Amino acid sequence: MKPFTFRTTTHPTTPADIGTPVSSSAMEGVIDQRGPIELKTVGSSWAAPLSGLLNLKDAKAVRAGLKNHKEPIQIYLHVLRHPTQGFFLIDTGVAEQFVKDPAAVGVGWVLRKYGGIEKMGGQPSTAAVIASETAPLKGVILSHIHLDHVSGLPDVPKDVPIYIGPNEANASLFLNLFAQGTNDRLLAGRPPLKEFQIPEDPDGNLEGVIDVFGDSSFFAILTPGHTVGHLSFLARTTAGPVLLATDVSHTRWGWDHGVEPGTYLWNRERSHKNLLALKALSERHPNMAVKAGHQP
Repeated sequence: MKPFTFRTTTHPTTPADIGTPVSSSAMEGVIDQRGPIELKTVGSSWAAPLSGLLNLKDAKAVRAGLKNHKEPIQIYLHVLRHPTQGFFLIDTGVAEQFVKDPAAVGVGWVLRKYGGIEKMGGQPSTAAVIASETAPLKGVILSHIHLDHVSGLPDVPKDVPIYIGPNEANASLFLNLFAQGTNDRLLAGRPPLKEFQIPEDPDGNLEGVIDVFGDSSFFAILTPGHTVGHLSFLARTTAGPVLLATDVSHTRWGWDHGVEPGTYLWNRERSHKNLLALKALSERHPNMAVKAGHQP
C-alpha cells in the first residue's frame, strides 16, 4: 500500500509563455561571452541544521569531521534586469510581515513552530528591494517551492506572474502535509503558476535547458533532486557568466566538495548527480562565477 501523499500546492498551473528549449551545448557555446543581464544578489540572515543542508553521512563529510549544528546561512533573492524584458526576481527573499506575524500571512502552525522562522533576519525586506527598482516587477521565477524561497510572496503584487519548474507544484510527498496549506495561502488570489516546459537535453550533459527570454541571455536548467522541479540558472551578465546553483548545493563546503544536501531533499541520487553536472559545467567555464543556494 502506497503512503498517502500531498501535492506541493493545489494552486492551478498553466504552461509558461516564455522559455525556448535549447541543448546544453548551444548554451555553452555562448555563455563565456558577456551579455545584457544585470544581476544583483540580496541576502537575509538565517540559520538551519547542518544535517539538513549537507549530507553528513557522505564519506567526505565524515573524514572532515563535520557534525550537526546550527549553520549560519542566507536567504537569497536575485534581482535580474533585462534591457527589454524588464525587472524579475529569482526567488523571493523575505517579507517583513512573514517574520513579524507569520500567521497573518498564512503560515501554518507546524511551520510557525518548527520552520525556523524566528531565526529569519527579514532585512532587507522583499518590499524594500522591489521599491528600490525604478521599473515595475515583471515576474518572479522560483527555483522551487520551499518555505524559504516563497517567504517574500506577501510583498509581491498579486498580479505578478510566477514561473516554476515542471511538476514542481504537483509533486506528491508526505512532507507536503505540513506545507501545502501554507503554500496555498501564500499563492491565494494570484494567477495560475506558469510552468516551464523543459524537455530532455539532447546532449545528455544536463537534464534539460531552456533559453528563458529567447535571446541567449538567461537560461533555466532543470536540476531535480532537492525538489521534483528544482531549477538552477545561468545568466550572461555585463560582468560575465554567473551560475545560480540554488539548492543543488546549499553551502559553500557542499559545492567545493561535491556533497549534496542532507535531509532537505526529494531524491538523493538525482541531487548528487545534478550537483556534479553543474560542477562539471563550471569547470568547463572557469571564468564563470558560481553562487550556492544559501552561502556566498
